Amino acid sequence: MTAERVRRILFTVMPYEGEVRDRVTAKFYKNSAVKYMPLGVLSIGACLPERYEFAVLDAASRNLTLDETIAEIEAFAPDVLGLSVVTYRAWAMVQILERTSVPIKVVGGPHTKYNHEAIRRQGAHAVFVDDAEVTFPQWLADGCPEGTFFGGSVELDSLPLPARNLLDLDDYRIEYNDDLLFRVGNLRLPMYSSKGCPFACIYCDVQQKVFNFKNPNKCVAEFQDLIGLGATSIHVLDDAFNIRKDRVEGICRALVENDIDVDWSARGTVEVRESVVAELAAAGCKRLHVGIESLDDETLIYFKKSSRFKHIQRFAELCNRYGITILGYFIIGAPTETEQYRRDLPKMIEDLGIRLPYFNLLTPLAETPYYFEQLASGTLDRDYWKEFCDDPVRDFEIPDSRPLDEELELRAVIDSYVDHFKRFDMPVFVS
Repeated sequence: MTAERVRRILFTVMPYEGEVRDRVTAKFYKNSAVKYMPLGVLSIGACLPERYEFAVLDAASRNLTLDETIAEIEAFAPDVLGLSVVTYRAWAMVQILERTSVPIKVVGGPHTKYNHEAIRRQGAHAVFVDDAEVTFPQWLADGCPEGTFFGGSVELDSLPLPARNLLDLDDYRIEYNDDLLFRVGNLRLPMYSSKGCPFACIYCDVQQKVFNFKNPNKCVAEFQDLIGLGATSIHVLDDAFNIRKDRVEGICRALVENDIDVDWSARGTVEVRESVVAELAAAGCKRLHVGIESLDDETLIYFKKSSRFKHIQRFAELCNRYGITILGYFIIGAPTETEQYRRDLPKMIEDLGIRLPYFNLLTPLAETPYYFEQLASGTLDRDYWKEFCDDPVRDFEIPDSRPLDEELELRAVIDSYVDHFKRFDMPVFVS
């Protein structure tokens, strides 16, 4: 097919089927009611000229099987098939590349950052690394050449709002169940006010380290757009929402000045500046989702976290004072951790007034400093993640850097934490 005949473009988010078996997060926290629109894909769609027919197939949120995903791709019969891929779902990517008849197939998403050469060998006509809002439309204009295209970090203020109109909102409505941590109406929609995180925590696989952000007026416009779609809650899905005080305060003041009244929350970092917490509360922020990770300074140092226990205490005190609920992420299994700490942790969390604790197991994720530390020390005997990315297999198991008995013990500890905190009434928010 010649580039002049390209009209129909379908971007597809990989299905869950066959994905990497997650050893990080307990099943309790992987609630089927929680779904996120693929904002990166929708942002690219908003940047395309109107002459293209562009559609999005979010196989993950619709819980499609691989076969169902392939059937929908074939039924749409696009000229160009774009696959949005995270490393956990690389097997599904390869299957779709091999089993679909689309003449031009391209791949983007986080998985491409370090694996673009392998993805080309696996059948992709073109691979897009980093932001593709500029490179993909230009690629179309240039005639859809083969190769790898590096987009770098696009200025977010220059982009239109994501084309959320391409998706059926009913696919993202919340169907309540007893294990939801909080309730915020039936349509909780995400947005980004920034991308990237400059910190270097050893367990984290966030690849964009340059902090890139939108101005306050752009954020207000997106809030208004989401409210217009019927959002009962908005979640700012940043990697590090609050690392710049002036930016956060500017957003909060703009929300107040524009009479924005909606339940909203953000992902950020431990915050010790009272003025920031006060501005967040005044602007209606109800929850901060924060990677606290540990309440032990030695472990925080090992993780290369910038915060210490005294900062976490201050953060909790401020949030409690101003009525902001903390959803705190905690990691269990660091080598600096003691059995006494694990026994004390639930009470320590309760004493801080953190009402929504969320527990993960320290695991060597792909391309993280912790993974490379395990390789360098010989704890892992070979590069399992590279082998997987070069030749993805169904239901790949993340390499285990602990003896089996220790792994089972840590999982039991997390299960006991889940049971402990489920005994308490979770806070309920109604929009």
